[in-house]
Amino acid sequence: MAIKSFAPALLVLASLMVSACGTAQDSTGEKSGWAGIADKARAEVRKEMATQDLDIGKETEGLPRAALSPQGDLVIGGEKIAITPAQRELLLSYRSQLAGVAEAGAEVGLQAAELATNAMKEAAKAAFSGDKAGMEARMKTESAAIELAAQGLCDRLPALLASQRAAAEAIPEFRPYATMDDKDIQDCSVDRQVNVPEANEAAADGAGN
Repeated sequence: MAIKSFAPALLVLASLMVSACGTAQDSTGEKSGWAGIADKARAEVRKEMATQDLDIGKETEGLPRAALSPQGDLVIGGEKIAITPAQRELLLSYRSQLAGVAEAGAEVGLQAAELATNAMKEAAKAAFSGDKAGMEARMKTESAAIELAAQGLCDRLPALLASQRAAAEAIPEFRPYATMDDKDIQDCSVDRQVNVPEANEAAADGAGN
């Protein structure tokens, strides 16, 4: 599975989960507002990663759908592939790395959604107050936190690639689905540098109108 096709899906998942969560209620003792929504979304992502099969390949290029179960089973075309205990450990290691990347991607998505919301609010305030410089400074501070989270996501990719390669070397049936490569790691860093400033630019444009 190529990380470049996987990472955008994580951000979409995070956005959908944020929309579905609703607003937390103070009467339950949970956090309210955005903090409550984000906490629920993070919990849902962790639950999904721990309990659900993870798709590692869809029915493309003549390959049947493939998935990894929480128990380390490799399921291809709906059938479990016979594996040794050692091979199962390799698949579990790969699944663990994959889950870590998924959670990191969801965290970036949540923070980006919050930044986009704050950017619109800040732009509206700046339009009335004329404090465009202050708005830009606040947005840069928030975007710096997202850049750190995005770097954390990118930093996870070498370990993911290493575990994928180990599993592919030991399990021939897994090999066709091991499509991540070094370029995916390079692309992650490039995308991080390009995409993080967009919310700041949008906010500045809105304040300038």
